[in-house]
Parts: sequence; C-alpha cells; structure tokens
Amino acid sequence: MNQHVVRDPSELITVVSYARTSEDSRQRDGHGVRYQLRINERIAHEQGCIVVAAYSDNGRSASKEGVLRPGFDRLVADLARGHIDGGQRVDGVVCVADDRLYRRAEDLSRFLAALTSRPGRIHVDPQGVRDPYSQEGLLQAVRSLEVAVTETRVRSRRVSDWHWARAAEGVPHSGPRPFGWQQDRITLHPAEAKLVEQAISDRIAGKAVRAIAADWCDLGVTGTRGGRANAQTVTQIITAPRVCGYRANRGELLLIPDTGQPVRGQWEPIVVPDQWHAVCATFSPGSLYLHRGSGAPRLTGQKRMAPRHLATGFLRCGAVRHEARC
Repeated sequence: MNQHVVRDPSELITVVSYARTSEDSRQRDGHGVRYQLRINERIAHEQGCIVVAAYSDNGRSASKEGVLRPGFDRLVADLARGHIDGGQRVDGVVCVADDRLYRRAEDLSRFLAALTSRPGRIHVDPQGVRDPYSQEGLLQAVRSLEVAVTETRVRSRRVSDWHWARAAEGVPHSGPRPFGWQQDRITLHPAEAKLVEQAISDRIAGKAVRAIAADWCDLGVTGTRGGRANAQTVTQIITAPRVCGYRANRGELLLIPDTGQPVRGQWEPIVVPDQWHAVCATFSPGSLYLHRGSGAPRLTGQKRMAPRHLATGFLRCGAVRHEARC
C-alpha cells in the first residue's frame, strides 16, 4: 500500500511553474495551459517542491521570431532577480517539457542565464530533477533545443507542402473570401465581380487607380473585411492571378510540369488571361499582387524608385478646387 508522505512546508523547495500552448483556436478557454499547470503542481509535489508562482502563455508560438511571450518574460525576470512579487525566494522551475519553455536558441540562452544566475537552482520535469549547472544538464537542454528546431522545420515543411499540393490542384485560397467571389470562393459575387471587371477595363484604358478607388468609395463599396477601398487594395484585387483563373502560391504562378501552362483554379474567372496580363503591365513590379499579396516574398535589396516629379514629397499644390486645396 502506498503511503502519502506529508512534508514540512519549510523543507519544500520553492519553484515557479510555466506552461505554454501554440494555439487555442477551438475552445479558446485556455484549457491547455491550465492542464499543464496542474501537471506541474503534481510533478513538483512528487519531487519535494512547492509551486509559489505560475506563468503561462496561451496560444503563443515559441518558434516564430517576434512573437511576444509575456509569461516567459516574467519568468525570466523573476528568476534573474531571485524572487517573485512579495519577496518569496525562487529555487527552481518546473515545466512539463523543454519545448514549452524554448524552441529558439535565444530563448534557451535567456532561460539558462536567468536560472543559473544564483547557485543551487534546479530544473524539474516529468523525468525528475535536473542540474542546470552540470555539463549533462546543459547538454540535455541543448539536445531538447535541437529536437524542437528539427520538429519545427519538419512541421513547417509539411504545412508548406500541404498548401502547395492544394494549390497545384487549383483549390481556392484559404482565409477571408476574396473580393469578387461568394463565400465558397468559387462562385462569382455578381456586384463585386462586375466592379472588378470594370476596374480592370478602366485601368487598361488609362484610368488612375486612385480614381477607381475613389469611385468605389463613392458607391459605398467596402472590402470583405469591411475596409474602405484605396489605391493599394484596388491594385491588389485587380492584379491578383485569381481574376483570370490562375492559381499562385507564395508569390509565384503554379505551372503544370508537362505543359508549362499556368494551373487553373476551380473557381469562376472574372476576366480572361490576356486582360490580366494587360492590367498587370500598367503597374510597376513591386505593386503587383505576386509581390505584395499573401505569402509573397517581398522585394528586398532594391533601390527605391525615383520620384516622377521634381520636389515630390516637399512641395504641395496650391490650387483651389471646390473651396478646398488639393
């Protein structure tokens, strides 16, 4: 029969608990981090520790650069100063897995520096108590990082291949519905498709894209997310390959290997390919959807285009039109 050993609280090692999930898109109730924190409490109890503070980051990636993790930042700060709010000393950390703490070398470096900033600290996980100061403890942390990085790369590649395969079959883009199509992303939206077709014809005929955007605003037209039309959004809409039925992926037209012809999407096109090529020719390459649209690589390392008119950006037109200046 198992005996439950009751320890004197003064004999317990004080640790802080950390939990993280990469996403919480379904239930959106934080159950993932809640469960991890509960497991951390059990692990701490089994190893003669007591949790004095808990930190969590719900729905936050640890592998993507630039993602803020306030819980992790607070954990590192408290480890570095040696105590939590209220003055309680911190002797270690408990977490269900290393990849919850870090998936990037920068985060591992920050975590270890803070954890070992004072002597006698421990790192507790489901396998037991680890010594973060020893060579083996450091190697274990590095091995965990290598596994996490490899897993991230494999997952990223798998997701990328999945999107490519969908695109190669002409499946419509995911995300918000494109302007000009119904919610199924296949059937044309009668009113919006007519606007796009007219805008392409007008642009080919020489009409300024700002004038087209102004016309849309006068008509009360808004984008699929409710935003007002402007020159950039109109440009993106009318230069997107989807308007002529072509499928693109990450800024490139997909081609059929055997013929070299563009992959056709499963949706109804608004114009014919010749019209799409013609309207794209009226813009500089950096303005096109293929350079600025979703997933497209940005143009980098190129010089900015020179202004068309002398003193552009410094002088303002003083002409008066309808009791207002330009």
